Amino acid sequence: ILDLAPYSSTKCKNISEGDTQILYSLYGIVEHSGTMRSGHYTAYVKVRPNSLKSPLNDKKGLNFFINENLKKSPPRGSWFHISDTSVQPVSESKVQSCQAYLLFYERLL
Repeated sequence: ILDLAPYSSTKCKNISEGDTQILYSLYGIVEHSGTMRSGHYTAYVKVRPNSLKSPLNDKKGLNFFINENLKKSPPRGSWFHISDTSVQPVSESKVQSCQAYLLFYERLL
């Protein structure tokens, strides 16, 4: 969880006067291995609630891809490492120790 309130102005969109927290949750990481000239990109993705209206939850989305490849619904909040067509569950400590290239956050309301 990342709190951006200390770094935000009250004039920012969707921030009310008196808000003490502006919370974001990490849900995806892109990792690059190799050199600047060549290499391979992989991703770490957290399973998110199906109730969210998100492209990750539709029939072409990532949660659908994970469910189809594992033949079961993983618990919400679990992490997966995705490389090409390989989808493997991983521990949160593995995610925390990866060499992050890009981070993806969603705002918690």
